[in-house]
Amino acid sequence: MLGVRGDVINSIFYVIVIAALIMAGCSSEEESLELHQQQLFTFGTLVDISLVTDDPEQAQLAIDMVSAEFDRLHTDWHPWQDGALGQVNKQLSSLEFFSTSPSVISLLQQSNLLSEKSAGLFNPAIGKLIKLWQFDQLENEQFQFTMPSAEAVQSLLQQKPQMQDIVINNDTMQIKSNNPAVSLDFGAFAKGVAIERVIKILKANKIQNALINAGGDLKVIGTKNERPWRIGIKNPDQAQNPSAPAVIAAIKLHSDESLFTSGNYERFFEFQGKHYHHIIDPRTGYPGRGTRSVTVLTKDAGLADAASTALFIAGPEQWPEIARKMGIEYVMLISTDDRIYLSPAMAERIELLTDVEPEIIR
Repeated sequence: MLGVRGDVINSIFYVIVIAALIMAGCSSEEESLELHQQQLFTFGTLVDISLVTDDPEQAQLAIDMVSAEFDRLHTDWHPWQDGALGQVNKQLSSLEFFSTSPSVISLLQQSNLLSEKSAGLFNPAIGKLIKLWQFDQLENEQFQFTMPSAEAVQSLLQQKPQMQDIVINNDTMQIKSNNPAVSLDFGAFAKGVAIERVIKILKANKIQNALINAGGDLKVIGTKNERPWRIGIKNPDQAQNPSAPAVIAAIKLHSDESLFTSGNYERFFEFQGKHYHHIIDPRTGYPGRGTRSVTVLTKDAGLADAASTALFIAGPEQWPEIARKMGIEYVMLISTDDRIYLSPAMAERIELLTDVEPEIIR
């Protein structure tokens, strides 16, 4: 059975909470500031654009520009369709140099560095593994999941696809792969980079207070009527128990901060009584084990996106080491045995809404 896409539900929940928080923060001196909001479906999730401004025309212009940019990047960076990245994936197996768009080359350059810092746990080169697990079919309502064979998984693992297999010729701005097993899927990075780009558009259009929320992964600028944005973090229990509290924690974000969560409840298959989520461990070829969710707070949304995935795969034992290597100070990890781990910096910022006593890992 195809699992319910929790990222869409999550986005709707956050939209409601954030809108309520913004309006509750208005005072009589701030009545001219209004919430301007629009939703679109892109990057496989609902994206909520929320602006607080006293200029409706300015707000609508900015929203239109942001929507257009999201649509463009979704097309360019989709791994299986006919955009720039889809064309790259069709040509990589040739092992010859070819041209691609500057935006794809930028993704490659950034991803290569982050992959190294994460000890390879963030690895966009495993697109063939993602496709083997059929997560490219999630939007197909008629799709029936088939369990990949262990032999097929091992065959791809033995070829060791990694970002270091990609060669970039900086003189000609062409690329090639040295490994025919490489196929690129930036699902753990592109959304964060796209959010960074649209935040720049908002700033260029003199929007000072805004929140961009892509399925619960988000970045804020400014404040919500002179108060910090207060954001809820989804409770992993709610995916299987609708009566459970909707949020497990809350945090106040400062301007230019990003908050990203990777969870085993976001996109998944249920097959023969077992749960198979979409976060594939590049070391094993199977969905990562030991973690239910990881929340990361940092300035750069692209880094937050990649780090939340890498730390999810690292799991309860290894996440502090990988967080240090990636320069991440604020982390909350919830394990599959329901333990909550916090970095010291996150422990200072987060408001836990649960009776579970967290473990602060120094």
